[in-house]
This record gives sequence, structure tokens and C-alpha cells, in this order.
Amino acid sequence: MTAGVTRVIGGILLGAFALPVLACELPALPIIPAADQLGDRAPAVNAATSAYFDGIKTYAGCIEGTLTTAGGESAAASVKSVLLARSQAAVAEAAAIQELYQERVAAGTTASPGTEAALRKLVEGVATGMPDYTLFTPEMERLTRQQLGNLQRNAVALGAITSLEFRGVTPQGWDSFEVHGEGGTMPARIHLDAAGKVDGAFLQPTLKAGERRPTATIPRRH
Repeated sequence: MTAGVTRVIGGILLGAFALPVLACELPALPIIPAADQLGDRAPAVNAATSAYFDGIKTYAGCIEGTLTTAGGESAAASVKSVLLARSQAAVAEAAAIQELYQERVAAGTTASPGTEAALRKLVEGVATGMPDYTLFTPEMERLTRQQLGNLQRNAVALGAITSLEFRGVTPQGWDSFEVHGEGGTMPARIHLDAAGKVDGAFLQPTLKAGERRPTATIPRRH
């Protein structure tokens, strides 16, 4: 999901474009209590968090349409600058929500059968530049071919895989892992369809040894 948001420029337009963009609204933030306060609220938290990410997808689509109306790549530089800032804010917010959910709700869950092996094969195949496309659904194959260059750089930076650490299940039902390699650690998420094919995966840039991502904080909305 977050990967999808990063592929569109989000925000509000200035001047004459302001009114159309006001129709693009960020979804309500889910309330994710601390793990020791979760109790029997997990189903409600799951539903609210899943709805939030569905709303982020809708928001991203709305903003993409607004950018197209503004001229796409030919839009004024000032307009695109504002759009980019709004997009980055939405990405940061979604990433923070995802991390909080992983820490407070997903801990203690178990991985779905086959996801660990599929993720290992995916990363190793991408690193060579020749992933086994028979593992993917047609849409996942298309996206992987389209993004192979960036994916390969991240996988090569990881180096040889030493272990995979399961970190929990996302609100959308994807299994979250940290892939440890000789060159660092790659946060990753993966999902298999009913036939065992990879129908979704997200490989983040590799963190070098000792490097850590910032602690999750939800950016203030403006």
C-alpha cells in the first residue's frame, strides 16, 4: 500500500486549482492503543486501520487525477512542488501508522504458510536480475518487470541472505519480515493468493549494519 502511495504525487493545488483538490481528503486516522491496552479491541483496530489504508489509496487516486487535470508532467513547477510536499507527507503518515500497527497489534501473530520461502526466492531472484516469474500472478509479474531496476539495487545491497525474521501481519493481511543479509537488513512485506502465487510484495531499501529507521511518529496534518 505505502509503495503505491509513493508512486503518485499528492497534495492540494494552488490558486485556480484549489477547489478540485479540496475534494481529495485524507482518511480518518485510526486509534492504535498500546499493546497492553489492546484487550479485545483488536478486531475494531484492525478494521479501522484497514479502512485507513483503503482511504489512502482513494486519496492517492484522487490526487493523481487532479495532477492529470493540472497538466501532468507539464504542470507548473510551483504546482508540482506543492503536490510533491503533500505526497511526501501522506507517505510519512502511512508509514508511521504501519509501524505502530506492527509494534502494537501484529506482534505474536504467525506467518502464512509459504510466505517466507516465497520471499527468499523473490529477493534472491531479483538480486540476479532474473526472478522466477512463475511464482507471480500476471499483475505482480508486470509490476516486477516494470520496477526491476530499483528492486535489484536494493537486493544487491542486501548481499547474501543470512536469515528471515517474521515481524507480524499487516492490517491488509500481508506478512511482514526483516530479511537479514551480509550487507544489512531489508524490511519487506509479501502476500500469496489462494493458489500460492505472489500477488503482492514490497521490498524497502536495505539498512546497513547499525543503521535504524526513525521511530514512528505520525506527522501533524496541516
